[in-house]
Amino acid sequence: MTDNGALKKPPGYKDSSTPTPPLKPPPQAAASAVPPPRKPPVVPPSYYKPKKKRRSCCCRCCCCFLCIILFLIVLILAFVGIFYLLYQPKLPTFVLRPIELDRFNVTPKPDGTAVLNSQITIRVEVKNPNSKIKIYYGETEVSLKGDEETQLGSASVGAFEQPTNNVTLLRVTAKVDKQEVDGAVGKKLMERVKNKLVVVNAEVKTKIGIGVFNTKFGMIPVEVNCGGVTLKQLNHGNTSPKCSFNSLWGW
Repeated sequence: MTDNGALKKPPGYKDSSTPTPPLKPPPQAAASAVPPPRKPPVVPPSYYKPKKKRRSCCCRCCCCFLCIILFLIVLILAFVGIFYLLYQPKLPTFVLRPIELDRFNVTPKPDGTAVLNSQITIRVEVKNPNSKIKIYYGETEVSLKGDEETQLGSASVGAFEQPTNNVTLLRVTAKVDKQEVDGAVGKKLMERVKNKLVVVNAEVKTKIGIGVFNTKFGMIPVEVNCGGVTLKQLNHGNTSPKCSFNSLWGW
């Protein structure tokens, strides 16, 4: 016992009322418990703009466009097929008829050239073979050529309408005044005209449209060539040369 009457505490005695200090973690454990510092997020510069994906949109637009074009083509083909079956359209026919030399004179000049003066009446027969379609013609120009591609004049007729199953005779007077030609060509041409051996070629330029249900469609430029026969063959009725379409748009 002590002097003040208190008992001595045995060795190793711990008072439960006395707080115990916290245990310090070991150095390695303390270091592992601290999380590593995070990297700052990457911020794109202000001028950077990400590209938008437009491929799918463009593909859709192209597909729609192609579908519309295909639909229009099918619609046009169907319309043309139905129109052909119902009306069976045919081209008009042109035939060169006998021509008249009202005046033809070649005057030689001292310089080796010659002067051509002529007046020729040209007739071209036009037939509409369609039984359900009218044909409209714009202003029609008819020109005549002789040997050596010599121009023998041209003339025009106004626009006209041709009913179904109709035959129309175009009559024009082509004049040439003081046209200069080569002397040798003029002399040869004069001799062949007298003997009616000159080869004549007529050219017809016009515009053609069709009429259905009192409605006019088209007015397409066409060019028709006729002839290739001598004046004697043509005027004596030995042949009536048909004309061929040299240029034809849309038929």
